[in-house]
Amino acid sequence: MAFGTLPRPGTELGPCANPCTHTDCAHSRQMAETVCRVCTRPIGYDAKMCFDSAGRLVHYLCLLEGTAARHEGGVR
Repeated sequence: MAFGTLPRPGTELGPCANPCTHTDCAHSRQMAETVCRVCTRPIGYDAKMCFDSAGRLVHYLCLLEGTAARHEGGVR
């Protein structure tokens, strides 16, 4: 399973620091504001994230911890 991160606004690869009309910047901000289905907190910037099997954006560590908990409990 691979993960990615969203660079912070104003950094070299991140969205513009100030409001703009760039499509890429708007998409990055939207992804950062997406709520993780596991912990219910926003994905944010510089946090490891990935897509779950249903294509929903989640924190990478939340998904790993949820998977580990299911296996420890005997559920597969």
